[in-house]
Amino acid sequence: MDRRSFLKATAYAASLASLPGIAFSARAADSKILRMGYGSDVLTLDPIKTVYGSDIIIQGMMFARLLQANADRSEVGPGLAEKWDISEDGKTYTFYLRDAKFSDGSPITAEDVAFSYTRMRFQKDSAYAAPFQPLKEAKAKDAKTVVFTLDRRFTPFLTLTEIWNTGIVPKAAVEKMGDDAYAKAPVTSGPFKFVEWKPGDRVVLAKNEHYYKEGLPHLDGLEFRYVADDNTRVSMLQAGEIDVCIGYPVARQPELKAAGFRADADISSITYDMLINHSKAPFDNIKFRQAISHGIDRQAIADAVTLGSGRPATSIFSPELNFFDKSLPLIQRDVEKAKGLLADSGVADPSFELLVSAGIADDEKTAVLVQAQLAEIGVTVNVSKIDSTSVWTRLIDGDYQAELNWWYNETRDPDNALRWCAWGAGDNKSYYTRYNNEEVNKLIDEAAGETDDAKRGALYAQIQKICVDEVAQVAMFHPNWLNGYSPKVKDLILNIGLQFSEIDETDLV
Repeated sequence: MDRRSFLKATAYAASLASLPGIAFSARAADSKILRMGYGSDVLTLDPIKTVYGSDIIIQGMMFARLLQANADRSEVGPGLAEKWDISEDGKTYTFYLRDAKFSDGSPITAEDVAFSYTRMRFQKDSAYAAPFQPLKEAKAKDAKTVVFTLDRRFTPFLTLTEIWNTGIVPKAAVEKMGDDAYAKAPVTSGPFKFVEWKPGDRVVLAKNEHYYKEGLPHLDGLEFRYVADDNTRVSMLQAGEIDVCIGYPVARQPELKAAGFRADADISSITYDMLINHSKAPFDNIKFRQAISHGIDRQAIADAVTLGSGRPATSIFSPELNFFDKSLPLIQRDVEKAKGLLADSGVADPSFELLVSAGIADDEKTAVLVQAQLAEIGVTVNVSKIDSTSVWTRLIDGDYQAELNWWYNETRDPDNALRWCAWGAGDNKSYYTRYNNEEVNKLIDEAAGETDDAKRGALYAQIQKICVDEVAQVAMFHPNWLNGYSPKVKDLILNIGLQFSEIDETDLV
């Protein structure tokens, strides 16, 4: 896996030319510069402008949030906010800020927090405002107190204050620089500050001397490098050219471990699936979608692609999320049933184009298996291998029939997962599948306002069953994060929210 392919404005990348900064490519003998290799290029450094994997990872190291989740994302605790209050009706959240500064030394105030949330929630080009729909207003009460007003009780709100796009940005700097300039050379609030960005190559960060956690980070800096090919990243790790290989082919795991690299799987919240365009034939036909779902052998694909480390999918969201419905059965491959559904669909030309990101080993292997399995039920799959940026552009433009992709959830609460992948009322059109079921939309909103866990669970069970029955997506399996770490890297894991836990405490030994 090398990306969660999701950016609202890929074309933005074309505007990124030479960027200001300090040359930082050479590593001094006594410095602690952590070098990471990832399979997708960084496209923006503005946390509200993206839902793209590479951007999300690096922004998690650059921007502090109101609250901070623990390593397994099971609960949140103090971050920039030392404490908080929630009103009895659940509609007002008040956060009390600690003394903290941005990377330019200016103080982080409640006005900055209110500004950050207001632009994330209400600015038209904000890429991921969907989970924050209930937010009516964010307002500074005084320099250290910010008040959020919701239009309804919204149970997931507290956990959402920790995800990457709630990173706090300085109002003064953004307004002075303008969005475009800020996105290329931001003033930051987290453990690392911006130094340099070379599009198509790397982003360089340095220790933020003004970071609010005294004595942290332990590292002097960080280089986030774009290395598209999975196996090339592995070779760079083995050669000592990078310290962290984010995403390696599972077949390389024994080799890495035998050579002394830490390469155990990190638990993820990924659902790997075939996204299908409900607005285009033949996937606008439910019988055809069901034929495809029953014609695929999820267990065989999971075993082949993950070498047994992944789990076949029974639901559209991961078993790592709260309220995952364990009672949903695995859809077993049934060739005869699939053929019957295909005949019932009446589709005259049972074929489709399957987009695959070239060079991504797992995608290419999955495509071959899907193609072979569906051929047995009478469906022709035409595999098109193109670059990942073009795949993404066609996905968001709706210019596709099917595409192999994956998504994860930032928290263990399923609300933002469902608003990403199955909420047809959202700007991203159910992860650009154009799936839109009014009953599902209503159930998602109802579950988010429910405080009783048993009742929430029952609502989410309904949602999961409908999405499986209607084949909102062809969910196939749930893999883990596969990252390789140099023996020199201490205390670093990628958590289920696509963030490196305790990055400020990570060290090189």
